[in-house]
Amino acid sequence: MRVEELTGRVLVDTNVLIYATLAGDPRHGAARQVLALRQRPEVELFVSVQNLAEMYPNLTGPKNQPPDSPAVAREKILSLSRLRGLTVLPLTLETTRHALDLCVEGSVTRQRYFDRQLAALMLREAIPVILTENVGDFTAIEGITPLNPFV
Repeated sequence: MRVEELTGRVLVDTNVLIYATLAGDPRHGAARQVLALRQRPEVELFVSVQNLAEMYPNLTGPKNQPPDSPAVAREKILSLSRLRGLTVLPLTLETTRHALDLCVEGSVTRQRYFDRQLAALMLREAIPVILTENVGDFTAIEGITPLNPFV
C-alpha cells in the first residue's frame, strides 16, 4: 500500500516528523506529504506525546548537522503539535503496562521499549497503521501494519 492510498487511522512516527522539519534532507518532501494526509477527510492522523518528546534529542544532537538550538527545536516541536488535523495522544499508565507486556512477549530490551510503547498506544486507540522509516521495529506486532513512506 502506498501513502496516497491510505484511509482510516494512522500514527506518524518520530523519524517522519523530524524529516518534515529538515528542509535540506532528501526525505523532507515525502515527510511533508505524510503530514498533508491530515487534510484528507478519509484519514485521521495521530502522533503521541512520546513522538514529540523523541524529536528534541534528535534535533539538538549529533545526528542533525548542524544541530538545532534548543529554541529552534522547541519551536519545531510545538509547531507540529499545533497542526490542525493532527491529534496528539497522551500516554497513560495503562499504555505503559501494555507496553511492558509486549516487551515480555517479544523479549524486547533497552531502547526498543519505546517502539512497544507506541504499539501499545496504537492498539489502545485502534490505530492499525504506523508510517515509519523503521518498519522492522513494528512488523512482529499483531494488529499493526508499518509502512515506510520513503520507499
